[in-house]
Amino acid sequence: MSVETSLAYQQKFFDDFVNAWQNHSDYRLYKGIDGTASTLRLDIHEVPGYILAYDKSAQEELHHFLRGNLVKWLREYVPFFEVSDDGHVFFGDWYHRREFGTLDVFSREIVHQNEQQQEILPQLQAFAQDPDHYLDDQVDRLRKSVYQEATDLHAQIDDYESVDDDDQQPETRTASNGSTGSGSGLRGLLKNFIDPDDDDDDSSQPAATPLPSRRNRHGVDINRLRRQFADAKEAADQKFDGEKRQLEVAAAVTRYEYQAVMSQYSSIDQFINVLANLSKDYMKTLRKQEEAKRHA
Repeated sequence: MSVETSLAYQQKFFDDFVNAWQNHSDYRLYKGIDGTASTLRLDIHEVPGYILAYDKSAQEELHHFLRGNLVKWLREYVPFFEVSDDGHVFFGDWYHRREFGTLDVFSREIVHQNEQQQEILPQLQAFAQDPDHYLDDQVDRLRKSVYQEATDLHAQIDDYESVDDDDQQPETRTASNGSTGSGSGLRGLLKNFIDPDDDDDDSSQPAATPLPSRRNRHGVDINRLRRQFADAKEAADQKFDGEKRQLEVAAAVTRYEYQAVMSQYSSIDQFINVLANLSKDYMKTLRKQEEAKRHA
């Protein structure tokens, strides 16, 4: 391409872009931006600066203009999205709603800004697999994780108690069992220790007294392990209660989001596909509007 041909091409491009701006044609403005990005192999976000001689004020004006119509379109295209005028996209209008992302005006897509926003779609996919057990599965995983230390201590105590039981003579074992009162022993103490939702009322039980040191034949202080277990279980109970409540709130929010999606689309995957094609679908809408103006 000669210098003259190149300048003529540039002149035509800028004339077309000026005309599109003067006529408020979002479609032709975007076509100019997309074409320049493709021809010059530029990132789409670099193009407005190139076209407008890197004038920050002019770039902001172009961005503000294009954002206005994109926000209006997205509010209608995905009706359960709440989109602020400055392009922040929220999932629904309910309490504890989550921010889904931010509109990228030049690429015409929703961009996730953090890990919490990135996790929303995978969570919806997981919920869709088994809505009735989504929360239960999470609570079970939480319980196993939170009570792991207490579970390990419980297992150690059981092992050491079993060794002692095996080493005792029958008459000694009988006397020892008789001294435990109800005969429930440690297993009675640990009944359902991993279920923090147990409704048994412990208020009528006498206050626990410190257990004396008691070592088995391997020199292990079993009562010290019991105290460690009691401390670990108490800490786990508190942590479990707090985190379980957070899971319940999060699962309720995910259920609201799922119901909103399914009221508009046949599946979560279809919704994800719609999001992936926002730019193409928006340009189709703008092209139809442009054709309607031309034939008006």
